[in-house]
Parts: sequence; structure tokens; C-alpha cells
Amino acid sequence: MDNTLTSAPDISAPRSTVTPRTALLALLCMLLWSGAYVTGKIAIGTPDAPGFMPFRLAFFRFAVAGVLLFAWRFWHNRESLRIRREDYGAFFRIGLLGMCLTYVFNYGGLALSSGTAASLIMASEPVWIAVLAVIFLRERATVPRIVGIVLGLGGATLVVLSAKNSPNAGSGGQTALLGNALMVLSLLFEAGSVLTVKGLTKRYTGGVIVTYQFLIGALLLAPVAAWETMERGTLHPTGGAWGAFAYLLVACTLIAYPLWFRLLETTDASDLTLFIFLQPVIGAVFGVAILHEPFTAGAAIGAMMVLLGVWNLTVSGRRGEGKP
Repeated sequence: MDNTLTSAPDISAPRSTVTPRTALLALLCMLLWSGAYVTGKIAIGTPDAPGFMPFRLAFFRFAVAGVLLFAWRFWHNRESLRIRREDYGAFFRIGLLGMCLTYVFNYGGLALSSGTAASLIMASEPVWIAVLAVIFLRERATVPRIVGIVLGLGGATLVVLSAKNSPNAGSGGQTALLGNALMVLSLLFEAGSVLTVKGLTKRYTGGVIVTYQFLIGALLLAPVAAWETMERGTLHPTGGAWGAFAYLLVACTLIAYPLWFRLLETTDASDLTLFIFLQPVIGAVFGVAILHEPFTAGAAIGAMMVLLGVWNLTVSGRRGEGKP
């Protein structure tokens, strides 16, 4: 997904591992990803400006990116593409959860809602990761962690419900509300994928993981894209939709994803997590400025709660709390 947490945070290091160079590269990733939901909305299309539709957009984006990354790695270092038999299941899970199910619900929800709402909702991903870590990894539910989770979940709920109260909602308020709910559901699948990725990073480079995640995800998305084609017919994207697709493919996928995984190999994920605060802010600005989407008081309050919750989880983690 187009967010910063493509690996579960390792929160054991008390000192920052961010250098000026890694900070600049992390900022670049944030700037690129911040435009993902506005361009995603354009690439999906509307009745007045046809695009790729949600499922075919996800399929084409990750199929093309996966093939290109695989070809480059095969030419550059084909031995790195070898994976252990015992890890087949884990790679299948990250493709199913982190690409297929995540983007079926994410892009399906984005088609019904707005890029601004998507940017704010996606900022709550660390909260969902923390929830699943407590449930499935038996991480301690300390007071600071509980406070962060409650703030984050409460803020995400406000952002979701803000669609219903938007001054421009009209009869489409319920549709946008459903879209927001679908995007929240996509975060549960993404969080499950992140917890699986955590184990794989001990044996494989980030570039190898993301290559197979794209390829497997695209294969699993193919039947959904085929169904969409049979239901909706052939594609007739506008020039703007093609431009948005190019941005998603090149900037957000081929540049930002591998770069972020490369940063995770040398920088603690908990340090990089701090940069997540820029993404929803810039993304919301893009949505309002480019697509003229509404930004309600409820959404603003919810976004602030989400960011406070993520901040609390990050700071408490860096102090060594919340470990098993």
C-alpha cells in the first residue's frame, strides 16, 4: 500500500538511526506517496472522466511493476530471487493480504470516497498494526500503548463518519461513508501483511520481498480485474487517467517502494515511522487543492487524534515499552 509502514516497527533502539541522507530520502518517499490517493482517484476515474476502474488499476499497476522489478533483479543478481521452500506460505500471505485484499478494498473504497479521506484514514495504519500485534504476537498492552490505540481508533472513526456530515455530501454521503469503511477494512489486511513481512526481512532484502509481493498480488488480482472487465466493459481512460497511472507506477511503486525497503535495511523502522506524519497532511492538501474535495471539522479533529495516537505509540515504543 502507499504508506510508510511497509515493515513492522522494531522498537528496541533508543537512539535515532536517521542520518541527513536517510532523512532526505524518507522525505522524498513521503512526498511521492502523499500524491498517491489524489492520483489514484483520478486514475480510477468517474462517469465524466473515465479511468481504469479500481480493480484493473490495482492489477495493471502491480503487474507491470512486479515484472519490471523481477527482470531487473534477474539481470542484476538472479541468486537473490531464490526463496526457501518454508517461506512460500509467507510470501503468498503478503501477496494475498498486502496487495490483493488490501487494494480490492482500498481502491474499491477510494472509488466511492475521496482522496483526502483516504490520506487521513491510511495514516492510522500503525494503530491497526499495534492492535494486531497485541492480539496475535502477544505484545504487552501497556497504558501508553492503549492510549495510542484508543486515540488512533477514535480518530479513524471520526474521519470515516465525516463523509456523512460533509457539507457537499448530499445523497452521496452514505456512499462515501461506505467507501471510508472499506478503506479502514483494507488496513486490517495491510497490517496482517506487515506482521508477516517482519519475519521475512531477517532472511531477504526488501527489494526481493517487494518484487514477489507485487507479482503474487498481481496474480491474485487478475481474476478480480477480469470480473470487472466482464461487468464494466473495455477501458477508455482519459489522458489525465493515463498520467495519474504513470505517476502511481513510476513514482509511488517503482521508486518509493524499493527505496523505502532499502532505507529499512539501514534505519530503524521506528525512526522512519516519524515521517508518516507528513503524508496525511500533504495528501489532504493535495486533495483539497487539486480535486477541490471538502475538509470538514470532524475530519480535521479525527486526523489530529490519529496522529497523536501514532505519535504516542512511536514514542512509547522507542522507550522499550510494548515489547513481549
